[in-house]
Amino acid sequence: MSYKKKKLKKSALGQLKFQLGQIGRALLYRVQALLQKIRLPQREVEEEVTVLNLPKVLEILGRYDRLPNNPDTSSIEPAILAQIEKEGKLRLCVFVCPKFNPKALVSSEPEKYMPVEVGTFGLFEDRITKIILLKNELMQAGLATEINLVLGDNDAEEYIFPFIEGFTLDPQCYRQRQSTYRGAFEERCKSLFGVKGCVVWSLAEFGVVMENDLPNISQESLKKELGFFSWLFSGAGPYRGEFSFSETVIAEMVMRKYRLYGAQGKFLEMLGGILLQTEGPGVWLERTQMLRCTGARAIPAIYPWIRKGETNQVAQ
Repeated sequence: MSYKKKKLKKSALGQLKFQLGQIGRALLYRVQALLQKIRLPQREVEEEVTVLNLPKVLEILGRYDRLPNNPDTSSIEPAILAQIEKEGKLRLCVFVCPKFNPKALVSSEPEKYMPVEVGTFGLFEDRITKIILLKNELMQAGLATEINLVLGDNDAEEYIFPFIEGFTLDPQCYRQRQSTYRGAFEERCKSLFGVKGCVVWSLAEFGVVMENDLPNISQESLKKELGFFSWLFSGAGPYRGEFSFSETVIAEMVMRKYRLYGAQGKFLEMLGGILLQTEGPGVWLERTQMLRCTGARAIPAIYPWIRKGETNQVAQ
């Protein structure tokens, strides 16, 4: 699937457009309505920009970035300036994975794989404090900052469900569960990050599916991802060995994942801002490169959660 980025109007009520070429429809109005609701009034934008301390902002982001020799460092300042000119604020984008229920896939109600309630944030729970601290520091440096949480809620539909033998799913029911979860997640997050300072995006609701373009990936990265998928469906992984896939199928799953991440990278490119990379350990930089594997420049990334001692994450 390919996306076409439209020119954004330089006004407080500018619009974000994208076209879903493969299925022949655009979800423009939902995106536009959301962005209009969350965009700052022009007067408020100007007040924020006039007190911006850009050197301090760059120092803060550099302090939170734990990836040595981050190849995106030189792209951070231009990304900030571009968003200030366009919208008067910076988006900090974070991917969040819902806490799925793998057991449901071998039950009579596979739709329950997708949760509808946010009982726990899972791995995201440990990210919340640092996200709030970073946002507060950037605001104190004069940069209006907004948290954009991107729900990776349709991955399984793209590269797992199609390979489960005899698998059937009620698509309407599943879509409703995805929307219900997004609403519940949004409500919880606005209580944490503020009503005006947080936006939640569901990739399923916006039809962000894998692209037709073949990914451009290194053999080393491919090998790592193949190893990850082998673990994923092993007895030690979240699917507890319930499914057995051949090496050929695993390889196809991996390629589909790359193509999906490539589409997600183009979605990020349209949002703009800076990505706070949460995936890892061991594949921090690879996960960011996946977002660019089908041609998207995506957005610059920083890595606040790399653990001390992960020296293998030094950019080559």
